[in-house]
Amino acid sequence: MKSGLNLLLIALLFYFVFTSTSCTKEQNQGSQNNATIRDTIMLNVSYGAHQRNVYDLHLPANRDNNTPVILVIHGGAWKAGQKEDMNAYINLLKKSWPEVAIINMNYRLASNTEHIHHDQMMQDIKSVIDHVMGRKNTYQISSHLGITGASAGGHLAMIYAYKYDITKNIQCVGNFFGPSNISDWTWYNSNNIFLGAKVGDVLSEYVGQAWDSTLYKSVSPYWNITASTQPTIIFHGTLDPIVPVQQSQLLKNKLNSLNVPNEYHEYLAFHGFDATQTTDVIAKMVAFFKKHMK
Repeated sequence: MKSGLNLLLIALLFYFVFTSTSCTKEQNQGSQNNATIRDTIMLNVSYGAHQRNVYDLHLPANRDNNTPVILVIHGGAWKAGQKEDMNAYINLLKKSWPEVAIINMNYRLASNTEHIHHDQMMQDIKSVIDHVMGRKNTYQISSHLGITGASAGGHLAMIYAYKYDITKNIQCVGNFFGPSNISDWTWYNSNNIFLGAKVGDVLSEYVGQAWDSTLYKSVSPYWNITASTQPTIIFHGTLDPIVPVQQSQLLKNKLNSLNVPNEYHEYLAFHGFDATQTTDVIAKMVAFFKKHMK
């Protein structure tokens, strides 16, 4: 009963965060748009055997093998949420950057009973990238990839790019209030009313075991930054009650110390942004990605 209540609290929190932004109705798949190559939306494309192994693909009109691609990863404390939570961001991205292709993915959620943890989520991100890049000629897109996510999705975007991007397709990273230091003992050892649980219990289910400093550093973006880390843009609310804003501040400092191109933007906000802030966030991220995706 307690587990169900916790998941409900997480779901309600993310419903509030992502419905606070302005939404527009999705286009019909393959709308004409007066183009030789039509804009196309492909929903729930399967990339694996699990029921959560699906993604939505938004392909712009007049695309070609130079069309950049952005992979979007939802949040939900690693154990909740779905790709549809990001639709407000997707719609704003499409308005701000009509020429970009967008992948909006689901991934397997953390579960002790199903033995789904960090490694499985990393495999899902790799599988999506492999699936799309293996069809880039069919989709008529480039291999130039940006990756972004919100909350837990921001963390997953960063750690995958920084540590697991063996093919070097990922050219830049966007982080919306995602944690960068999983090995923060003070945070791990705290209770959080918004999560309805101890932070350590949530992190343990994601990582796959209880506190271990070395292991937790290995899944922390902060501890995997090098001088060759991809350019990164970071957004965080100063009043965030779930992910301490200091995590993003320290992330920025680490990127600066290694001369990694980055931008950092704080807003007077909680764990998420209002509609006006979100519009500004997307505009800034698009400008940053356009600069660094060549």
